[in-house]
Amino acid sequence: MVAARNDDAVTALSEEASDEERALVFAKAIAKIAILDWDGVGDTEGNAIKPSPEHIDALLDIYPVFEAFQLRYVSKGLLLDAEKNVSAPLPNGSSAWAQATAQPVKKRAKTARAKSTGR
Repeated sequence: MVAARNDDAVTALSEEASDEERALVFAKAIAKIAILDWDGVGDTEGNAIKPSPEHIDALLDIYPVFEAFQLRYVSKGLLLDAEKNVSAPLPNGSSAWAQATAQPVKKRAKTARAKSTGR
């Protein structure tokens, strides 16, 4: 997902780009990284074609294909990415700047007395 966010087409999107346009460009960037091979994809004569950036773009321009890729691949990756951002960083690691949530104690607790056994 990180590599796709830095894709030239993604970073070139204008501020005015619609959500749909952003989703398509982002899905294409992910697909170009993720798709290494495929079955059942061919040209108009029925000849099998290999994945290439141009072929991936053309395939994802077909709305049902884009929608299926978006639901089955992109959305799951985004969910996983969001989940990893929920946990606070470790205090001795990358989260050294995280704020503490526990309040400091006002005074020390008393030591517990040893229980008498009665012997």
